Amino acid sequence: MSPMRADRQDPPRGQQSAVERHDRRQRSIAQRPGYPILLLLQRMTSEIEYYGARMRRRAGVRRTDMHAVSAVVDAEREEQEMTPGRLGTMLGLSSSSVTALVDRLCEAGHLDRGTARADARRVALHANDTGRQVAMELFDPLDHALMEVFDQYSPSELELFSRMIRDLISATAQAGNAERAATGVTGTRSPESSSNGAASNGAGVDRDRARGAADS
Repeated sequence: MSPMRADRQDPPRGQQSAVERHDRRQRSIAQRPGYPILLLLQRMTSEIEYYGARMRRRAGVRRTDMHAVSAVVDAEREEQEMTPGRLGTMLGLSSSSVTALVDRLCEAGHLDRGTARADARRVALHANDTGRQVAMELFDPLDHALMEVFDQYSPSELELFSRMIRDLISATAQAGNAERAATGVTGTRSPESSSNGAASNGAGVDRDRARGAADS
């Protein structure tokens, strides 16, 4: 009988099966017609994040600050009110973290506190001219660059693309909500809360992911 190899260690059965299931899912996804588009979307998301990081460094703005101001600007564009609670849910921040964030942005002159129209007991956030100027300076170059691309396509092509983007945003929001539910995080995001333009909505872009209190 041959001696057992001391350098070989099989992973635990549960861990092995989880890895195998992941590999099977990945192989299955890679065989589907939309897989190349998925890879392109991942690359685009990365490029937009790289752009945002460079612009934030140039402007001296924190990432979470940029997301917060953009979220408030987008809400006002859609004639919706942004409350601190809604903002915290969108950015994945705890109550104490979003309070510190709002305090900082109001002290910096980027946001103003007001009274919510539906309930005078609640606080509504408003972007002032300084906040709008910051958002504009950060994303105007990218907005114009992307519009140059959109101008090359027909209205019917743009409508198809818009429908696909809306569906992708909805699927992304639902996947995020499922993960939040699985990890016991309270609060969910509606697809409508992230359905704004990809370039100007920093809250929609990064949506990469972990926005902890350390970044707030």
